[in-house]
Amino acid sequence: MITVLGAGSIGCYVGGMLAAVGNPVTLIGRPGMTAALAHGLTVSAMEGRVLHAKPVATAAHDALADATTVLLCVKSADTREAAQIIKTHAPDAAQVISLQNGLSNPDILRTVLGADRVTAGMVGFNVIRNGDADFAQTTDGEIILDPSGWGFAELFAATPIKALTHDNMDGVQWSKLLMNLNNALNALSGLGLRAQLEDRNLRRVLAACIAEGLLVAQAENVRLEKLGKVHPRLLPMLLRLPDFVFLRIAQSMLRISPTARSSMADDYALHRGPEVDWLNGYIVEQAQTHGLQAPVNARVVQTVKRVFADTNRPPLCLSARNLLQ
Repeated sequence: MITVLGAGSIGCYVGGMLAAVGNPVTLIGRPGMTAALAHGLTVSAMEGRVLHAKPVATAAHDALADATTVLLCVKSADTREAAQIIKTHAPDAAQVISLQNGLSNPDILRTVLGADRVTAGMVGFNVIRNGDADFAQTTDGEIILDPSGWGFAELFAATPIKALTHDNMDGVQWSKLLMNLNNALNALSGLGLRAQLEDRNLRRVLAACIAEGLLVAQAENVRLEKLGKVHPRLLPMLLRLPDFVFLRIAQSMLRISPTARSSMADDYALHRGPEVDWLNGYIVEQAQTHGLQAPVNARVVQTVKRVFADTNRPPLCLSARNLLQ
């Protein structure tokens, strides 16, 4: 039994794809989500393939009792609590696969559950929820797992999702972290991902965030991995190009559904807390440990926390100029 703990957009999409091709899947999520999934769900791949599935959906943690594999898809702030839930309710032999943003989650899980039970993973694509039970992949990408997850990766062969293993998972996760520095910027911009990337001023903010992250990765001797068409080291230069040049040579980056947005934009709309401390905040924290500065990422963190603290959650429109001053 594959059990998804944290049935949000990613969890429902990945779990729904696996269920659609015949795997037994249980989705554990918030009551509102599980009620919406009572009659099944629809998952739409980037290339247009649409599948339907009816996995078990519940809010009860004791559904973990039948798990052989647990896909952990909760936000980073909830990882330690989720680890305790797994320890309490799941069989000791159940493998736990982290499909989360940030770098610290696998280590937290290993501390609570044991190193031999945990597989680090990375989801390289964006998913949005269209309606109550309709989930669509809106950007290109793949799932990458550390070598302990090779058996699970094979399950995706029958689905539109590409999954593989990689020996340098630290480099993979760092490269994804650098790209995820855009999550907060997308939320602050109030734009879709494609429209945001078509705006040079907003790209310059992202370029500055990534450049700061690259300095930290270099200080930590991380061997970054290429995800997609462009190596992370080249992203700041590419993002700073004038619009007419960027739009011509960055077509693969712009192969994005017009409706795509970051998970932090969804969190803002749904009155949830931001994951910024584990993304831009991580760069700021690690920069300090190496005697470096990350002023743009620090401003992003401060701005996100300020706007998310507004209980009214008014529409956002990022001032790129303010963040780069």
